Amino acid sequence: MNSTGRFPGKLYSQHMGIIDGFEGDLGMVNLQDPRVLRTRQLIREAFRELLRNEEFEAITIKDIAKKATINRGTFYAHYEDKYALLDEITEQFFYKRVPGQVMNAREFTAEICDQLILLAYHYIVDFYQICRMDSKSIAALVDEKIKKLLQQIIEGILSKGQNFDRHQIQIISAMIGSTIYSAAHQWLNVEDNTRTDLLINLVRPYVMKGLEQYDSCGKYTNGSPAAP
Repeated sequence: MNSTGRFPGKLYSQHMGIIDGFEGDLGMVNLQDPRVLRTRQLIREAFRELLRNEEFEAITIKDIAKKATINRGTFYAHYEDKYALLDEITEQFFYKRVPGQVMNAREFTAEICDQLILLAYHYIVDFYQICRMDSKSIAALVDEKIKKLLQQIIEGILSKGQNFDRHQIQIISAMIGSTIYSAAHQWLNVEDNTRTDLLINLVRPYVMKGLEQYDSCGKYTNGSPAAP
C-alpha cells in the first residue's frame, strides 16, 4: 500500500528495470493464485462493460460487484476503490500497446519519437472507444495517467546512457511526454485525424528540436553528458 492508502496495482515492464507485477500489500490476496487472477479479470471486465454505458461518477462498487457476480467484500479484497481499478486498467491497456522497440530503446531517436506519438494517439482512440469519455473526471484521470506513463518510458530511455542529472531527465521527460500526449489528444479534433503521418510530421520536429536546443546548451549530447 502506498502513502495515499491506495493499492496502486501498477504494471511496469522489466525492460525499464521495474518489476512486472502488482505493487502493494494486498493482505489476503495471493496474486499467484489462478482463482485470484480470475476474480480480478472478472472485476476488470465488469468495470469496462459498465464504462461503455455509464458515466464513471455514476458507477458504484455495488454495480461492479453485481456485474462481476461477486460480493462487495470480494471487490475490496482486491481493490481499494474504483479509482484504483481505473488506474490498473489504464496502465494495463497502455503497456500492452508499447512496442518492444520502444521498451528496448537506449537512445531517444526520431524513430522512437514517432513510435511514442503513434502509441499515444492510438491509445486515446482505442481507450475512448471502450469508455464514456464525456465524463470530465475520468478523462482528466486518464489523461494525467498516460502523461505519467509516457514520462516514465522516456525517463527510462534517457537514463540508459551515462549518468545524467536525475532532475534534468525528469523535467525533460515530463515536457516531452506532455507534448506528445497533448498533441495526440488534440489531433482527434482535426478533420482528417486518421492521417497520423501528418501528426508525426508536426510533432516530431518540435520534440527533437527541443532536444537539440538542450544539446546546444552542453547538457545532453549524443546520449552522454557533455565533456567539461
